[in-house]
Formats: sequence, structure tokens, C-alpha cells
Amino acid sequence: MREYGIVLTTFENEQQAKPVIDEIMRCKLAACIQEIKIISHYTWNGELCHEDEVLVLLKTRKDLYPELEKKLLELHPYDTPEILLVDVEKGSSAYLAWIDNQTQPL
Repeated sequence: MREYGIVLTTFENEQQAKPVIDEIMRCKLAACIQEIKIISHYTWNGELCHEDEVLVLLKTRKDLYPELEKKLLELHPYDTPEILLVDVEKGSSAYLAWIDNQTQPL
């Protein structure tokens, strides 16, 4: 069985996220990408921040992670973007097969 993961990253808004999402989909580095509006609370440069953001979830194969991370770092507008890979322990076989079919050839 192949290994799968969900990559998390955030953007200021949907308009900032869209060109990055479009390029990742064109490159077939993720099968599905979802956006969720959130409020992030963090410290940046010594300042406490409370910001509206868009959380982006990228469903992919773990073997594509290095290339996906490289693409995100290349395109992301943040100085230090959140890029986290969360392992998918289990999933429906049909959905995982769909991820395989929608991403770069195995």
C-alpha cells in the first residue's frame, strides 16, 4: 500500500492562495485541495498577532512531498510559510486509488 498525507499551509486570503493552488494542481502534486477560513493566533517578530487566514489542505502521496514542498516554498508569499505533512494512517481504498490517479504518475 502506498503512503499518503495531507499537507497544511496558510495564506492571507483566497486570492493569494488561488495561483499557488492552480499551479500545484497543474503539476499534479495534489489530488484535491481544500480551503478553510480560520483565525490564526501567533507571535511574529515579537508581536502577538490575530489574523484571518485561509488554511489550505493538500491531499497527496508522501513520495510527492519533497517536490510539493519545493513548489510551495517557490510560490508562497510568506517569509516563513507553514508547510506541514500529516500522515494519513488509513483511508478508503477507492479514495486512495483516486489520489493515485489524480497525481503525477507512480
